[in-house]
Amino acid sequence: MNLLYLAKPIYGGWVTFTAHLAQIKDANIYKIARRDEKKGRPFGYGTSYFNKKLDSIIGEELIITAIDKHYYSLLPYFYGQTIVIHDPTECKPEVLKHLHNYRVITIRKEVSKLLETNFIDNTFLPHPYVMFDEITSKKKKKGAISISRIDFDKNIDIILKANERLEEPIEIYGACNDLYVYHKLRQYNFDEHYKGKFPKSYEALQSLVNNKKYVVDMSSINKDGGGSQYTFLEAIANHCCLILNEKWVKGKMTDFKHLENCIVVKDEEELRLFLELDPDVSKITKNAFDLLKEHNGSEWNDI
Repeated sequence: MNLLYLAKPIYGGWVTFTAHLAQIKDANIYKIARRDEKKGRPFGYGTSYFNKKLDSIIGEELIITAIDKHYYSLLPYFYGQTIVIHDPTECKPEVLKHLHNYRVITIRKEVSKLLETNFIDNTFLPHPYVMFDEITSKKKKKGAISISRIDFDKNIDIILKANERLEEPIEIYGACNDLYVYHKLRQYNFDEHYKGKFPKSYEALQSLVNNKKYVVDMSSINKDGGGSQYTFLEAIANHCCLILNEKWVKGKMTDFKHLENCIVVKDEEELRLFLELDPDVSKITKNAFDLLKEHNGSEWNDI
């Protein structure tokens, strides 16, 4: 079984998910193109993808790992296959009407519930996560970093507001949605705190977070939350204390517990106060590491 990436984004959770799943299942990654190519192109995190004509892969056993509006018209060609739905933004009518013809996998329980309310059977499976070689820093971990995309649902403005009063600001990395930056972030001196994108490799990621004490992720998604994202798993795997938005966990089915395996804050003031306090979080990061066990990908082997 191989993987089909039916989306345009080259950064973010869809890409990271596809790369991890490809490695766990030892599968090829395909993209739809005008001609078949035998030589792979870099996809990210040690994987490659192959361009394929639509006719070349119809009938092949596939997992569609992501779908966006540019490819909705292709959904009828792959009836009977498996498709992964990541978050509510994908649950548009033009997608939902096709899902009864697929085996549907969800990676967060809130999304699974949402599909059930639309009478769509689905199977929940945790994000697959490949544990790459751990780098142990000889330096004491210190400081905070954000490594998520710079986009509306990531609430980077909360981080920038906290930075206005932090003596040691949170470093901000990630691929930008320029519209979000223009409309929401420029008033908070975004350019002063933004450090740029980073390569899609484990080595680049580790070089950023290995010596950081905290990874800050202020994500909130309407009708979603509670579960994991790859930034969470990357933080935990590198023994960083994860700081989450209250909106991600409050009232949701979640394994993320405040002061047990993460820190939860409701706004920029709580974020700033916690980082200024800078307590010992070694027990929290140790507890969080146990969460990685359910992400070893074993449940994906039967898909």
